Amino acid sequence: MCRQGASAIQTSVLDEIDDPALRAYVAWVPILPDDNEPAARESCGLIPDARATHFWDEQRVLPDTFASVLGLPEGWPAWDVYLAYPPGVTWPDSIQKAPPAPAFWHHQLGDLELAPKLDAPAFAVGVKAILDE
Repeated sequence: MCRQGASAIQTSVLDEIDDPALRAYVAWVPILPDDNEPAARESCGLIPDARATHFWDEQRVLPDTFASVLGLPEGWPAWDVYLAYPPGVTWPDSIQKAPPAPAFWHHQLGDLELAPKLDAPAFAVGVKAILDE
């Protein structure tokens, strides 16, 4: 499912929004048994846009960090989530500090109702609105 989401973001957001201010930060995390660094490197090809930067989070720091920021239920890691931030948002210098909450987000976490399920075209509309502000 995360591979489908990555492809959908490439197609609906990065391919459709020709704005040099747009950046994508893609974190690949070992959640499922087959998730490993070689698989993550291969998956980078799903988002080949030059504005995308890929990370391998072997220690699974980001899912727990963002779970609290997004208000996910206890025990739900933040993976297969798609977060949108406006330009100029600053991040803490330390991973021990919580990152800022996104302007909006989508997910592929089943029936979770805290945010919409990933709808890449709708996500693109929201990203365009942020960039136009």
